[in-house]
Amino acid sequence: MENKRIPILKRTNIMKTKLSTLISSKLAFRLLTLTFTTLTLTFTACSNDDEDDILGQGEGKQLAQPVAVDFSAGITTRVTTNSEWEIGDLVGISASEIVGTTSTPKYTNVQYKADITGESTTFSWAGTEQDEIAYTSENKMVFTAYYPYTATIENSIIEASTNTEAPQKNIDFLFAKTGEINYIEGSESPQINLEFQHRMARIRVKIKVTDNTDINGKNIILGGLIHEGTFDTNSGIARANGSNVVNDWSIGTFNSTNGTEMEIIRIIYPQNAESLDLRIGDENDNLKTSFTLPDNKKFEPNNSYTINAEVKDATIHATITIDNNTIKGWNENEPGKTKIAFISNAEDTGSFDAEAGAAYNWLVNTDKYDVEYFPMNYNSIAIDLSSYKMIWAHFDYSNTDDNDMNKALKAYYANGGNLLVSREAMHNLVIWNIVTVDNKIDWIWGNNEDIRKIVGFDEGLTITETTHDIFKDLEGTILHNSDFLAIRKMRGWEKTWENTTGIQRLTRDSGNENSTTIAEFKKEENGHGCVIAIGDPSFEWYGVTSDTPYSTNLYKLTENTIDYLISQSNNK
Repeated sequence: MENKRIPILKRTNIMKTKLSTLISSKLAFRLLTLTFTTLTLTFTACSNDDEDDILGQGEGKQLAQPVAVDFSAGITTRVTTNSEWEIGDLVGISASEIVGTTSTPKYTNVQYKADITGESTTFSWAGTEQDEIAYTSENKMVFTAYYPYTATIENSIIEASTNTEAPQKNIDFLFAKTGEINYIEGSESPQINLEFQHRMARIRVKIKVTDNTDINGKNIILGGLIHEGTFDTNSGIARANGSNVVNDWSIGTFNSTNGTEMEIIRIIYPQNAESLDLRIGDENDNLKTSFTLPDNKKFEPNNSYTINAEVKDATIHATITIDNNTIKGWNENEPGKTKIAFISNAEDTGSFDAEAGAAYNWLVNTDKYDVEYFPMNYNSIAIDLSSYKMIWAHFDYSNTDDNDMNKALKAYYANGGNLLVSREAMHNLVIWNIVTVDNKIDWIWGNNEDIRKIVGFDEGLTITETTHDIFKDLEGTILHNSDFLAIRKMRGWEKTWENTTGIQRLTRDSGNENSTTIAEFKKEENGHGCVIAIGDPSFEWYGVTSDTPYSTNLYKLTENTIDYLISQSNNK
């Protein structure tokens, strides 16, 4: 699904003339130390060429005047019901400036308001005492935004309780974060599209009376949840705090026009929960039941859960189902989509680094798969991955501890599960028992430091098995153009490695015939699953959008690989 920029309907310009402190101070120093012999020298000191000389490493030129930024957002569904943005909705937007590898906060919690009501909207500066967000130099910026706006925030944390009579939209925290966005020279007003996510979970309680049992006017009580928690406006993480489980949460009164059906929607914090209790009326009514949560026993952020309760013969029976969700809005159970999982370092989908976040956002926005996210540090002996047709493990940094997730992935593969393994996940092939220690990746080179540099040449693949399904319908083998900012690190094997493992080499390094950078571990009948391992440095997602040159090749390669692994699944 392609992200399209929304036409800007309203914009507020700011035009503030000021000299950069950095340029002023350095020019002043130069003027004091130079001996002026002609007027020409004075003019030369202020030329563009000398300005380049006095800028720090990685620092962009200062703009003559600040250039205001336009913000827009689209969200399929918002807050507790399937409503839209409302005119006047307030969001807080922050921005950090990137100089070299250093990120410095530039604007914090600036108030913006929605211009129109609808699925998509633009935001205008609310005109508070804070400055409107603007580029003041050619340095890149990263933007974060959250809803609903809170004026006073301590250390980026908002404390809130879900056990409240206040409107649910007040606790339905939304969050958006961009990658590093370049200033485009000559741009009148850079346009920034914000992809908001729900950071809380949602419960829909559907009660249906199927006989003449009268429950009109009776309280509906839900027990087993923690209601106190916090929302971090920097990371977008909402979490329940402490262990104070509330067993008498009144979520409303049964008040149905026909006396038989009612639906109540409530926002809750993401949290672990083995089971919940549902009661209608008081103890004398004897309408009470308990039910367990499915799968991983968790309420996940951005997910909606439906509790179906039937009242019959003066008893109540309830079940809970997960309405699998995707980025943007509450997604109400999408039949026909293949269930897959994405695994990375982030604690949740609101705290990805830019590289993994770009990969995950593309995957979800294809609108083709039913995607569930798991963090590598997820600890639960009850992890069951067997229902996923394939799993994509994509992360940087070491994750080879003998933890619950690594054990679950090892079992998943051993029982026929299929994996796409990319970037530093290549190191986990040993702990997942896909290769022996003797056959671990043996060809590693590149920059271990997290410093992105321009590659300087078009980067792509050298394919050795051109007829393989993962290369079907590629428009070319180049994945990035020469201006791409990358951390170039190869993770692979010598070609002779094929003979000792029985794998199939799919690509090699262009400069080394004796190398393997993408390999397939063939599925074993009634045994382990299929694995595609990608260690080629061109398989990097940092800064990639639908507008990026050659992005269609990266997208198609990944989609082909996922579809190929799904085709190898035992649970079709």
